[in-house]
Amino acid sequence: MPYRVELREQHNHGSLICSPATIEAHRDLQAAGAAARHDAIEHAKAYRVDVRVQIYAPSGQLAVGTQVRHLEVAAPPRKRPQLSLVVNTP
Repeated sequence: MPYRVELREQHNHGSLICSPATIEAHRDLQAAGAAARHDAIEHAKAYRVDVRVQIYAPSGQLAVGTQVRHLEVAAPPRKRPQLSLVVNTP
């Protein structure tokens, strides 16, 4: 029985996101959740937007709804390389 994933930017009425998770039918809720989470995180990081995740059961009813916030999945700032002075003395 296939589960269907829907990803939207910002909120329930935001733009639909096309991703591998949204195209495929998933065999169970766990597989749908893993695929949806992966794609939502990648989209949130890339476009710096919150992503609403909705997974629908085979009956068409909403099974899971959650949100991935881009500020929570943003990559931590990289450390700047430390410069050191090297002096060659003869």
